[in-house]
Amino acid sequence: MATSLTHCRALPVFGWGAPVLSGCFMRSLLSLSALILASSVAVAAPAHKEEPTQSTTFASRQTTTEKQATGVYDLSVLPVFTGSVVQFLPAPHGGIVGFVLNDGTQVFVSPEQAHTFAGLIKVGDKVNIRGIKGQVLPIIRAFSVSSPRGRTVQDSFIEMPLHSPEMIAGPDLVLHGEVWMPLYDAGGHLSGAVLKDHSVIYLSPREAGRVASLLQAGQTIYAVGGGSSGDLGIAIDAREIGPAADKLIGIAVGNVPPPGPAPGSPGYDLIPGADEH
Repeated sequence: MATSLTHCRALPVFGWGAPVLSGCFMRSLLSLSALILASSVAVAAPAHKEEPTQSTTFASRQTTTEKQATGVYDLSVLPVFTGSVVQFLPAPHGGIVGFVLNDGTQVFVSPEQAHTFAGLIKVGDKVNIRGIKGQVLPIIRAFSVSSPRGRTVQDSFIEMPLHSPEMIAGPDLVLHGEVWMPLYDAGGHLSGAVLKDHSVIYLSPREAGRVASLLQAGQTIYAVGGGSSGDLGIAIDAREIGPAADKLIGIAVGNVPPPGPAPGSPGYDLIPGADEH
């Protein structure tokens, strides 16, 4: 304190027989009491520590993959389907288009979802799927998939660019064996076959319809085409297909338009719709 007791002196007051201290000393005592009180309050009241909110704690636990895969739509109104993953459906040029459950249901995911599946869903996992199921065919279009480890991939409805067979040329692969099940696409069109060794043969719906008898369960099939082979499986875009290596027929790769008039014919140089403008 700035006030010193040495500057105070006693003032005699008659009739009491004892000196009375000056106002200087009294002010010093009051200031000292105030200092002690303020110090005790400071010690008794530690700084308030804000507890993290539930949303903050959840956000801190989210992985980068989960944050990127969070959609903007409420999918809780969709039905939930449960099953164990027995195999992925690899795409011919890498990645996956979905997976197969233990009851034979084919589950399809968007290309954007497929990019987030690595390390999230594994063969043998029991998964919960929110989506829509085929009325007759054993197919599900998945919009949300949850793993048994509490991780979820949700469709963000972002359209990812798809590569055509002409843009990415893979090596020729030969697949042959017994058909486990015909393969469909998310639209319910016949689009190939899944073999018992879990390899996958893809055809355009147009060409698959032409060789539909070869794609049924139990049939022996032989196919050649460009594709990929990796940890997620083997898949090809069939360019030739048949019941045996010596009975192959040519297949148009991809969803190419039907052939037009032959060269030299009257309609060869006509462009459909050109005369409407």
